[in-house]
Amino acid sequence: MVCYYLVENSETRVVYEYYPEDKKDIRPGIITIDKVNEKIELTTPAEDDFERIIDEESARLIWNEIFDSPEKIDKEVAAVAGTSYWMYYNHAEKSIVEDYNNGFIKESGMAAWY
Repeated sequence: MVCYYLVENSETRVVYEYYPEDKKDIRPGIITIDKVNEKIELTTPAEDDFERIIDEESARLIWNEIFDSPEKIDKEVAAVAGTSYWMYYNHAEKSIVEDYNNGFIKESGMAAWY
């Protein structure tokens, strides 16, 4: 679970702090939406957030469960192997972007995936 809180909403940007597991005793991460260029970015990762790199073996295990065509599996593995994601930021980002695209800038929010 990740919780996020609005810090700033100006004409040019929106800034959120996010807290993995809603732990407010740690340094929060900072998420910034550039309203002018319509981009969202991880400005600063939270203290307890961590980045993972998707290795080829893990990607192959996932795609083997989804597809039964070796060509399709190889194509999907090639597309994701080596990419990275942040455990908490990416979940917060998805929730924030969904609301933003629907015209909402929430004061706070939460995303859970367990």
